[in-house]
Amino acid sequence: MSEALQHVADMTRSRDRGQVDASLLTALRDLLPLRRALLWRVLGEPGGRRAWQLVGSHAAGALVPVVDQLGGDAPEPLPYERLALHVECFEQLGLVHLPVTSGHGVLLPTASEREVDGVVELELDGPLDAAQLRVVQTLLKIHRNFLGLLDYSERDTLTGLLNRKSFDETFLRATVLEATRIYGSAAPESQARRRGGLRRHWLGVLDIDHFKQVNDVHGHLIGDEVLLLVARILRSTFRFDDRLYRFGGEEFVVLLTAPDEAAAGIAFERLRANLGAYAFPRVGRITGSIGYSDVRPGDTPQAAFERADRAVYHAKQHGRDQVQSQARLVDAGLLDESGIVGEIELF
Repeated sequence: MSEALQHVADMTRSRDRGQVDASLLTALRDLLPLRRALLWRVLGEPGGRRAWQLVGSHAAGALVPVVDQLGGDAPEPLPYERLALHVECFEQLGLVHLPVTSGHGVLLPTASEREVDGVVELELDGPLDAAQLRVVQTLLKIHRNFLGLLDYSERDTLTGLLNRKSFDETFLRATVLEATRIYGSAAPESQARRRGGLRRHWLGVLDIDHFKQVNDVHGHLIGDEVLLLVARILRSTFRFDDRLYRFGGEEFVVLLTAPDEAAAGIAFERLRANLGAYAFPRVGRITGSIGYSDVRPGDTPQAAFERADRAVYHAKQHGRDQVQSQARLVDAGLLDESGIVGEIELF
């Protein structure tokens, strides 16, 4: 009993989701006669492009750390339909037996407060008895409840996107990776091979054009529906491992990786086009002004945000419904690198 309580304490002492996942795997490995435990997360939304991401494993007494997808050496997501039994477990919300070479395999769904979000895969010497199954189910409930608390503090309550409070730590990890890329050893060789070369980090800001008019004409309920749909467009536009934030009001932020400025610009132009092509109920066409900047070694979240936001300001002053690169505007003499457009309080 004391060992189980210690694992519960370990699982709930960190505010980092990766550490919580790692503690779950460690607890399962120590409390059950396991040969291996894998934790899979489903990426994407129902009805859209979905995939399985392996976020951690525990086998032969060795924990493989949960990977940070922002520049981490994560395996590529697997197509959703490829793991048919995992899909059955995920969609039916129940235990599924998994054929293994020897021993016994089972799949169980994991969840946050918002939704079922993945599957834990267990390989054991033999079938789980009733007491062992209760242990697993209890650990998964604790895992779910604690992730629900993390989601409440880290996600925007309306759209489900990450909120500005969770931006700081992720952004600082990106600056460390940029510093390593420039001043230290290159990114891991496997990462470079997998992604077709080294990728840099870029920060983009989307501001919905004339959003105040939407609220004034149609009311705040319709305005909230527009924000929900914009969040859905963001999710369908960017890759699974890009970080999507709502900073409040009609302002959204994207932290992504791309090999160069042109590739980043293409990604943000795709967002602009997808947004403009969507028919919003009651409202019709909505457009957005987007600005983006590179992430630099030693950057602060405020500095990078301000660079991108100044590009947004330029877009709004010159016709809206466009994508502007802060670096290109500076090169063209249209922005002053050291200029300040307005006071920005991020944190």
